[in-house]
Amino acid sequence: MSLQNLKAAIESQKPISFTYNKPGKTPGQRIGNPHAVWVMRKIDGSESTKVHVVQTGGVSDSGQELPSFRMFDLGVLADVEVLSDSKPFEISDQYNPEWEKYTFVIAKV
Repeated sequence: MSLQNLKAAIESQKPISFTYNKPGKTPGQRIGNPHAVWVMRKIDGSESTKVHVVQTGGVSDSGQELPSFRMFDLGVLADVEVLSDSKPFEISDQYNPEWEKYTFVIAKV
């Protein structure tokens, strides 16, 4: 369900809310604008699915001021909700749709 909701949010450029439950990170709800979902393949051949989000609100443990362009692991995202009543977000100037790591793209703006 998380992936389906992310793809819908990216296609409509709508913000999302989600819970991030990665060990070592502050748990809790985050809000942001998803720009891309892709499979990242490491040199050793292992893979993980990543999400690029401009985080605009919620819990943050990085100390960076929001909004901030962030990468999250899809496997530990939960309760992904498309904020469909919100206006479409603007594409961040930090977003590079031609980024070399976007080899195996699932969805991107």
